[in-house]
Amino acid sequence: MQSHPLRDQITSEVHSRPFQPFKAPLGLLHIAATCASDDRDALNEGLAKLLATLKIDAPAKKSGFFFASSEEYGVRYEPHNEFYTLTLYQYGSASIDTIATLWQPLPGELLSGVEIYFDVADTPKPDLKMYFGEHQVSGAEIMGGAAKLWTDFYPSDESGFVKIIVNDVSLKAFQAGRLLQRLCEIETYRHTALLALPEAQKLMPLLTQMDLQLAEITHSIAEQPNRPELLKQLMELAAKVEELSAETANRFAASEAYFAVVDSRLTELREDRMQGLQTVAQFMERRLDPARRTCKAANMRIERLSRRIARATDLIRSQVDLTIEQQNQQLLERLNDRSRRQLRLQAKLESFTIIVVTYYAFDLLERTIRNTVTEAPLRDDVLMGLSFSVPIIAGVLWWYVRKLLSHYGED
Repeated sequence: MQSHPLRDQITSEVHSRPFQPFKAPLGLLHIAATCASDDRDALNEGLAKLLATLKIDAPAKKSGFFFASSEEYGVRYEPHNEFYTLTLYQYGSASIDTIATLWQPLPGELLSGVEIYFDVADTPKPDLKMYFGEHQVSGAEIMGGAAKLWTDFYPSDESGFVKIIVNDVSLKAFQAGRLLQRLCEIETYRHTALLALPEAQKLMPLLTQMDLQLAEITHSIAEQPNRPELLKQLMELAAKVEELSAETANRFAASEAYFAVVDSRLTELREDRMQGLQTVAQFMERRLDPARRTCKAANMRIERLSRRIARATDLIRSQVDLTIEQQNQQLLERLNDRSRRQLRLQAKLESFTIIVVTYYAFDLLERTIRNTVTEAPLRDDVLMGLSFSVPIIAGVLWWYVRKLLSHYGED
């Protein structure tokens, strides 16, 4: 038995992005950025320079996921379809002072950034105002009480990144790695999910206008079904809707997938409330859910509009079919009238035919008698009898003709 050609790829997929073990204290800086395919080479060069700056041995392959570290720093790079993420780790202290600006020379457009200060729980409680100012803070005990978390999800004035404080109560090394990665993914995917929001907000007035236009066309179809320009307007509207669907379908589908990832990562935090603070899940539900509903509503409105146009098209098709049936019925009625006229004409011709045939039959018999009967008295008597038999001849011919034409009458 031979191995399937994709067996190795399928087997290694579940291990392609492993979690790394970490211990507090450490500082973490995570960014997500878009990068055009033309800038991939420049990105690889920038990653190589970044690793060299941190004095970390470069991995053999930098085009895909990699994690490289030294005793003081770590670098995690992860490419995605429409963006890439880069995570920098500073070991030994809950600070990012030496890695705060190392990402800036990299190519691309920044989507989101997060700073995580991961410290041990036996240190003094962090001064939340020092990190978050006067902003409302969310916080919770997470991972079954193994850690504590505080954040305001608000970009800081200095770096523009969201700050998150995590205190390690009893986390194991791999638990800490999973927790830090989940927090980074929550921040990344909530931003990428919201890429569809401006598109949805721009579409809403246009979809409303299209809804009204379709309603007017449908009303006109009901009142004046035989206007050809209505079908043209409907086809133009259908083309616009399909164009919108083609332009936005991928964006809305990706947004829904990213929202699902955010929900999954929030569930994995296993939050327990802290007194006086809302949890991260509650913050996301109140702040993120309206945007999610807007994106979903825009996508659903496009689908519903497309279905309404299809129903309007079916209405026009039904009207066309009904018109054709009415025309066919009128044509059949005209054919029936023509057939009735032909039958009446046939009946008249039938009577005329019987008279003509009777005349020719009488003339034939008379000529035959005159040529065959030589005696004058006998010939006169026979001719006299022939003359009285004219009605009989006509009746026989009428019966014979009716018999010939009887099956045409049945048809």
